[in-house]
Amino acid sequence: MEVKRLTCPEGQKQIKKSDGNGLYLLVKASGSKLWRLRYRYAGKHQELALGQYPTIPLLEARNLAAQARALLVQGINPTAERRSRKRETVAVERTFKIIALAWWEQQESSWSSDHAKKVKRWIEQELKSIGKLSVDAVDQGHITEVMLSIEKGGHPRKAPVILSVINRIFGYALAHRFTRNNPAQGLPLSDILKPMPKVEHRAEITRSKDLGQLIRDIDNSDLGSYCTAEALKLIPRLFLRPGEIRNLRWDYIDFDQKILVIPAEDMKRGREHLVPLADQVIEHLQAVQEITGYSSYVFPNERDSGKPLSKNVMTNLLRKLGYSADVMSAHGFRATASTILHEQGWKPEVIEAQLAHLTGTATSRAYNRSIYLSERTTMMQIWADYLEAVRDGADVVSIGAK
Repeated sequence: MEVKRLTCPEGQKQIKKSDGNGLYLLVKASGSKLWRLRYRYAGKHQELALGQYPTIPLLEARNLAAQARALLVQGINPTAERRSRKRETVAVERTFKIIALAWWEQQESSWSSDHAKKVKRWIEQELKSIGKLSVDAVDQGHITEVMLSIEKGGHPRKAPVILSVINRIFGYALAHRFTRNNPAQGLPLSDILKPMPKVEHRAEITRSKDLGQLIRDIDNSDLGSYCTAEALKLIPRLFLRPGEIRNLRWDYIDFDQKILVIPAEDMKRGREHLVPLADQVIEHLQAVQEITGYSSYVFPNERDSGKPLSKNVMTNLLRKLGYSADVMSAHGFRATASTILHEQGWKPEVIEAQLAHLTGTATSRAYNRSIYLSERTTMMQIWADYLEAVRDGADVVSIGAK
């Protein structure tokens, strides 16, 4: 009660009220009451701040003072001990993993869900060996060990991508003054890892006769789940990547305008993509909507309609149909379309635009979201007609723009 009632007399800036054994309460004219412990160490008087009343009541202040005196008995300066603990706490807060996850949280909203999960998995698994280190303690040797570990694990192509992630994490750390250097910058990866093997292009079918048989097998198959089978029927006709097909939502489709608008967050390149829909594709999607319209996804997961179709199911169905990995893949339909359309005389820039590849300058890409849309609309309808014709055994000579 005495502590509670204490006030600084008018005209004075502060007063001290002793509790004994060096502990006292500093009462200021502003009304604040601060606990202090005065002690002697190495022949000099020093003071230790113990907190503010009433956050720290009298009993707790006495306990804190007793702990400080116990350190003095052991020859330890309580002020130095506090500073040491604070440095350790700061070091824990600035571990590479904590900084990396802070960067990840900042970037997450700009990525697709799958990419965000992948980057987080890299931070927690691939970079586990440096995760507990203070971000200031990580050097090029540590990063080199990470790169070699990735190579040893049989995934050398991931190394440059993960090195880029490390570089960005250190960029974040530098910007927030968590460190003063970036050991990932300028790391000579080509001198650390063995030369990369030549890229093996994805399997594809480009002969009309073989493509016709493939489309027949897909369209007439009764294997796989309904959504897997229907997604595989759609993928040759849209030029989309398997992940983009899996994540299609009904609100992306404008049946009246006959167009599919995929938002930037669901595209690999992070740009909104327009896909003109042929008449056959519209009919296909309308039939699917009667079955899966209960979900926001065109092809929902069998176990949870709030999630998209599982990964690799389309490729797995191709295998069941007898198409091995060296013959055809779900991603290979894009290469098939590109090869045939180029051979038939379509403008490369029109094909590339429909494949959502980066074309033109950054400025033109940013402002012309519907680039070559008229030509692409014609091309997508002719392509759908071509697939229908080769499926039905027609001897198709040309699907050129002329």
